[in-house]
Amino acid sequence: MLVIKKIKPLFSGVVTTKERYAADELKGSLIDPTKVQGALKEYQKVLAVGDMVRNVKVGDLVKINPQRYAVYKDKRKDSVVNNLEEYHNQCVGYDIPTVELESGECLFLQENDIQYVVEEYGEETESQLIHPNNTIIS
Repeated sequence: MLVIKKIKPLFSGVVTTKERYAADELKGSLIDPTKVQGALKEYQKVLAVGDMVRNVKVGDLVKINPQRYAVYKDKRKDSVVNNLEEYHNQCVGYDIPTVELESGECLFLQENDIQYVVEEYGEETESQLIHPNNTIIS
């Protein structure tokens, strides 16, 4: 069995981590319906880039745009259901290409699948509620 430790994508290829939301990351907050346990995070870290990639480098934190990998609900020919608004163009998931490395499964994207590079960021602290009499509730 071949164990791949490191790769170099060709042309505009980009390899990123494949981090997912864990249950403890969603506790105690208003949950965005797109952020459920096991869902792919929209921000990933770049692990490798191809020679033609100009604006992204290894180690960058990037926001990915998985839209071109969207999988839409199967349309039936000659069906009344096709004409219903909620049925039309309903995305049921994403089929993003991956590559298996020694460190685990990674996303294999193209540079144009990245919306932007995060240049500066801070970690969010646990939110606190302020009671009307100015006491803090954690």
